[in-house]
Amino acid sequence: MWLGRRSTGMANSALEVTGIHKSYPGVQALRGVDLRVAEGEVVGLCGANGAGKSTLVKILSGAEQPDGGGIAVGGEVQGLATPHAARQAGICTIYQELSLVPQMTVLDNIFLDDFRRRGMVVRRRGLETVARRLLGRLGADVDVHTRVADLSIAKQQLVEIAKALKSEPAMLLLDEPTTTLPPRDVEALLSLMRDLARDGVGLIFISHRLDEVTGVCDSVEVLRDGRKVTRFDRPPPHHEIVRAMVGDRYENSLAAAAAEGAEGKLGGVAQQDVVLEVDGVTDGARLQPCSFQVRRGEVLGVTGLLGAGQNELAECIFGIRPVTSGRTIVAGRTVPPNKPRKSIAHGIGLIPEDRKTQGLVLDMSAMKNMTLASIDRFTSFSMLQGRREAAHARRFVEELQIKCSSVDQRVRTMSGGNQQKVLLARWLTRDSRVLLLAEPTRGVDVAAKEEIYRLIRRHLRGGGAAVVVTSEVSEAALCDRVLVLSNGRIVAEMDHDQIQADHDGFLAHLR
Repeated sequence: MWLGRRSTGMANSALEVTGIHKSYPGVQALRGVDLRVAEGEVVGLCGANGAGKSTLVKILSGAEQPDGGGIAVGGEVQGLATPHAARQAGICTIYQELSLVPQMTVLDNIFLDDFRRRGMVVRRRGLETVARRLLGRLGADVDVHTRVADLSIAKQQLVEIAKALKSEPAMLLLDEPTTTLPPRDVEALLSLMRDLARDGVGLIFISHRLDEVTGVCDSVEVLRDGRKVTRFDRPPPHHEIVRAMVGDRYENSLAAAAAEGAEGKLGGVAQQDVVLEVDGVTDGARLQPCSFQVRRGEVLGVTGLLGAGQNELAECIFGIRPVTSGRTIVAGRTVPPNKPRKSIAHGIGLIPEDRKTQGLVLDMSAMKNMTLASIDRFTSFSMLQGRREAAHARRFVEELQIKCSSVDQRVRTMSGGNQQKVLLARWLTRDSRVLLLAEPTRGVDVAAKEEIYRLIRRHLRGGGAAVVVTSEVSEAALCDRVLVLSNGRIVAEMDHDQIQADHDGFLAHLR
């Protein structure tokens, strides 16, 4: 049973990685990566999408095998042939997408591996005691007999951590664990990480939110194009991490301006003619009647605290959430409510909050995902023109700088930033007048953010308009205008210059 390791005060090595190489067909994912984590140290692992972070985590967790190099845990060389072997060696991994069984209880999830090995003849009372002590150590007020499906995401994550800690790991890998958590739960998780480090556990922490990295980590390692480019022995200013991550692409980028606290603007090409008009739209439940206009070339930001109604608003406009009253007008034409096909036909495109479950068909190729909403444009006499479709997809891969081995690569195997660009390509293919982008840069690094911003600006220059729904205040502040929602109601509207002049006043509307 895990009661907490105690640091010896010496810089003993919890994990040492030397010269790790890994390649896939057409892709060199890792090129001789070295990494060291001391006992009780929290190491931040940063890099652009496609830099090799996920591949390294897969190798350390036993899900992938390296082509070369070595791994030592606690000074002993290990061959991590399987995830089970990695856990036996003392390495446990917490992913963004949890590996719990929702219909099983907390107790059964924590000891699922033990049940598999021992069969059903186990002393459940003793396991209940262990589970309660583990959860108590993590500060989790959770009944061990509760179904995991009935817990909040934050509490599910604590169950996942308890499941990992029962084997007293030397190393804990956390791969973007904060992405879906509200701010209060994020801080609680970071505090827990500090406690684990004080007890001697080594941690590797991956997050695209640099304030989290610099707030909790003792040191920062940066990967770029499969290589380790630098190590910061103490957390540096954000812009130094960004510069190391993106290299020559750093200068004059919008992401760099935001990282350095400088003023940046995403839109700035608004015209007089109205492209989108929302008139009293409501779902009769969580969203109060909302009205606003968006002009051609304009970026309208919609923000608010978690659950304020911003995502419901985007879903109502697109037609995937029932509208009880109000209307949506695009370029002077009323869009029939509750019919996504009609919304698409009228020129509305949606990038949903959860791209994997609501936007992409993960087992389809990048090409098929790009052309999904415009397949009629690649058919002649009911016959699909495959060469024309492939040529179009290759052009977008080049123009949008999508990293993939070919247009036939399954979207499931692509990085988050590249998946998001495939979704943008879908609506650029469709020539959508209005793009609704819900959390467009969630879960992507600053380099991928810059690419996504560039594509939004391209859409605006082509005469389109965009509505950016975001919980990131810094991202909302990049827009031409911002609507603030609270309890499903628009409570404030400020333009870019007003926000820059009175940032505290803008933040006051979010409380």
